[in-house]
Amino acid sequence: MRDHARSEAEQWSAYTEQCESSDRFRFDTAEAMQTTTFVSGSRGNGKSDVAMMIAKQLQSESVTVAVFDSSLDWIRRSSISRYITVKPYSRLEVPTQSTIFDISLLTPLEQQRTVETFNKALFETQLHSEAHFYIIFEEAQLYFPLNSIRAKRFQNSARVLTVGRNLNISICAISQFPALVDKELVKNAQQIYIGCTAEPNTLAYWRGILGKKQTKKLKALQNGEFLYYHRNKIDKIEIQPYENSTVKKQIIMEKPKTENQPLPKTATPQKTDSYALAKFLVIGGIGLIILLLGAI
Repeated sequence: MRDHARSEAEQWSAYTEQCESSDRFRFDTAEAMQTTTFVSGSRGNGKSDVAMMIAKQLQSESVTVAVFDSSLDWIRRSSISRYITVKPYSRLEVPTQSTIFDISLLTPLEQQRTVETFNKALFETQLHSEAHFYIIFEEAQLYFPLNSIRAKRFQNSARVLTVGRNLNISICAISQFPALVDKELVKNAQQIYIGCTAEPNTLAYWRGILGKKQTKKLKALQNGEFLYYHRNKIDKIEIQPYENSTVKKQIIMEKPKTENQPLPKTATPQKTDSYALAKFLVIGGIGLIILLLGAI
């Protein structure tokens, strides 16, 4: 295993010797619809900006994009015009237009459950559709945590990741902590954007893939600078903060009917025959006593 890791690191090192600096954003749509895209970097490095550029390009090519975001950043700056504020009782339907799912009101566990339920519905919908569907996951370590590919509770997300491309489903995973993301996801990614980081665990993770020489370069990157890996080549790219003035429309989700229905009234317990008999005997006894007293 060590020999394999060393060989892989040497290959990456050889590829990066061919790196060329570029100020042009790079993204291969055809590749994205067949494999996973992964974006990583420290907070404020521009990870969401990269994903927003990806979303804009995909929309221009008639791909439906769904984004699961808890930061409200996509509502403020992205080119996607529709958004839904997801609540704990919400039952998400697969949209036919690009949509932002604002999950900021949910706990991490509720976010996981929401995504799992959505992925199940999406998989079933795409069985009967030829349209291309692309999902962007902010904080991807929540939905594809380490070793989740074999966990029953993440089976729908695992299915989307592993065989989704057969149904025209592809994903972009964004995480500040790649070491916490399932290895299968990063392994399947053929387009990877790696931004600046100084976090020890993250550097150790990339060192096993890039080698020491290239990992050192990550600490020197500035905000907006990324190493872009595609088809065994790495280019250094630089992006500007993404801004878009698209007017947003909130889609209101109604509460399930069960939420508005009054609680059923409690039925009045029926009096038993023994109770009626006892009542008859008491009343009859009182009447008899009164009759006897009157005779005296």
